[in-house]
Amino acid sequence: MTIERTYAVSDIHGHIESVRAVLELVGLDRDPVAELVLLGDYVDRGPASADVLITVRKLCLRFPDRVTALLGNHDDWFLDWLDGDDEDFSWLMGDADLGTVKSFLDPLELAHALGHDDPSSDASTLDGPTMNHNIKNAILAKHSELVGWLRRLPRVHETGDHIFVHAGVDEEAEELWRAATPDYVYTEKFPPTFGPFVKTVIAGHVRTSEMHEDGSHGIFHDGDSHYYIDGSVEVTGRLNVLRYSVADGTYESFVAGPAAETG
Repeated sequence: MTIERTYAVSDIHGHIESVRAVLELVGLDRDPVAELVLLGDYVDRGPASADVLITVRKLCLRFPDRVTALLGNHDDWFLDWLDGDDEDFSWLMGDADLGTVKSFLDPLELAHALGHDDPSSDASTLDGPTMNHNIKNAILAKHSELVGWLRRLPRVHETGDHIFVHAGVDEEAEELWRAATPDYVYTEKFPPTFGPFVKTVIAGHVRTSEMHEDGSHGIFHDGDSHYYIDGSVEVTGRLNVLRYSVADGTYESFVAGPAAETG
């Protein structure tokens, strides 16, 4: 099978309805020569982090040759929290209204982890480290396969013409970028790089509104070797979609999400 169209999406951040709009746009069932590359940051900020991960995992299992999912920094931080010391609950304290946690645990499960029997209350009767331990264990027990899959996601996807990555690579190393780039740079590189490079880099991570002079959220192309596609879904409710057509080497941008128009 030869891929004729490649779609890239990044920084979903728990917005499942926007993911569904992307999948309708891409149409993997309708278009057997299309592929989808997801550049990470599936969790945090939105209400449905777990649903997004479950959906992306199912896509990867259903279309193993046409769907590639990469790790983002928020996904990495989530894993670090799950694996970390119970005394360090900074990630949990940063989860506003426990929005990400609540996407993984139903109200009764969360209440039990918090040490009380009232699902309508988030008030914990436990000390911070114990609460942290219980919540992490509940998520790991309920979603062991999902978390295991997330742990195995790659940080970069390279093709003949492109480097797909959440944040970026060490471009000073030029052709030796793979050997020179530490893991954290793939997911956390800042600031973004502009200008020519050995391949076209397609990344998310940095909001495109910070690159556009007018503060707009569309895909940003530096006129050279970089496309940045993080459209601030937590603000707009919509995801930028970049499509590359192999036959003529052209790029098109779309927007997918509730009430969004594509084109």
